[in-house]
Order: sequence, then C-alpha cells, then structure tokens
Amino acid sequence: MPMKIALRVMGDGLFSRLTKEIAAQDSAFPRRLGNTQLVSWQLERLEPPFRFDYLDTGLNQAAVALVEIHDAAQIEMIWDFGRLEYPSLCHRSDSDLPPVPLILVFDDHPSAPSALDIPKLVSDWVCGKDAMNEVARRVVTALRRQNSLLDELGLGLLTLNMELRRLVYLGDVIQLSPAELPLAELFLTHMGSVVPLDDILLMFKLAGRASTGSNMRVTIFQLRFKIELVSRNQLTITCTYSEGYALRPGKGPPRAPEHLEARQTMAPYHA
Repeated sequence: MPMKIALRVMGDGLFSRLTKEIAAQDSAFPRRLGNTQLVSWQLERLEPPFRFDYLDTGLNQAAVALVEIHDAAQIEMIWDFGRLEYPSLCHRSDSDLPPVPLILVFDDHPSAPSALDIPKLVSDWVCGKDAMNEVARRVVTALRRQNSLLDELGLGLLTLNMELRRLVYLGDVIQLSPAELPLAELFLTHMGSVVPLDDILLMFKLAGRASTGSNMRVTIFQLRFKIELVSRNQLTITCTYSEGYALRPGKGPPRAPEHLEARQTMAPYHA
C-alpha cells in the first residue's frame, strides 16, 4: 500500500501548479522512496488566514504545509501566527508529536526577503514559482529530518538535535562535537546529494573553524565514524573525488522489519 503524504497548500497559484506537477508522468515528486516504498501525494487546500490546526500532526501521518508568498503582508501573517499561536502548538500536553513542517514558496527571487525576515517556525523556503523540483526536494528533506518517512534507505530515521548536539537513529544516540554539528546539518539538508567542497569550506569559515583541507578531512572522518556507529553502518558519508561528499546508505545489513514498524509508533525523541 502506498504511503500517503499530505501537502497542505495555501495559495491558488501554488495549488494549481502542484496539482499539474503531481499528475504529470515524470513528476518532480517521487513515486517511490528507496526501491520499494510507494508514495501517494495528497493535496489539501488551506484557506487564509493561517490557522492553528494547519500544522497539527496526526499519529502515523506524514504532512507538509506550503504557503505561497506574494508580498510582505503574507509574511506578517506568518509572523503573527508564530507569536500568538505557535508556542501553544509546540507545548501541548495532549500530544508529543511535532508540528507539521512549514515551507514558504516565493514567487521569484526579488520577492524573497533576507533570511532574518523568515519566522522561526518556518522549516524552509523556496524562491521561484515554477521551481517544482526544488519544492519537491525540500518537502522530502523536511519530512526526513522530522522522521516522518520510513523509506528503504533509512535516511528518514536519522534525526539531528541541534541544541544538545546529538544524532539519533532508531532510538540510539551519539554526541557530536561543536565542529561536527554544522557539518552534520549541512549533510542532512542535502541528504543523498553531493555537497560540493566549496560549500563545505564556506561552512567551516562561517562557523569560525579553520578551513584547511586537513582540518576539513579530519572533521568529516570523525563525523562519518559516528554516523556509521549510531546507524550500525546503515548510513555513511561517501567521497566523490574532486567534487565533494554525500550522506548515503552504508553497507550494513538491513534492519529487521519490526524495527521500521516500531518506529511508526515511537514518540519523537526528546532529551
């Protein structure tokens, strides 16, 4: 049976584009995750203004909210929601489930604000009204980072706890160093794709770390060791010569099916 993923969409133009894209034969939205997991994309139309229940998560439900942004007034609407409603959604006593990831889709690059203008409750944002490939990639990444996807590759089972510098895989936890933390975030953000060497060097510079080649290789080696350890070699960091590095499936034996079935009913990790 296909895994159902709900796309909760606010914005008529974005809803129309997603409807056509998902119906297309060669859609940017994958029909499979890994080699076996079938996916069924379900579109739900959201009416403004943004409401509390739009980010509500059901048990064993995968969903992402997407909001089409045309002007600053819509950003202000999200800011107001973040100030007034979002804190109570995150700290409800009746549920341990995290809110649904929220992604903003801007019409074009000139209409996009700076990163400082994006409300904290927003998981990600995309520029370009026709960038369906990028929208699809960020939707899948947001779900994997939230452990909402149970694909064969197991990437959705890896969680990064930024505040405590921890990687969590099927309940197993490993501590990261301050140097490994931004690197782990970079690889999870580009999960499965090659991260160019220039991007890794830039990350080291922005983090105030020595950006020499040897320092970069040592930190990547240490992070790879920890990822392989916590995932029991289900995941690893691979090197593409002269191009970069990628977080990809390792060579460990597949986890037993009961591990994946149990993960569906596990509450999100809380330290």
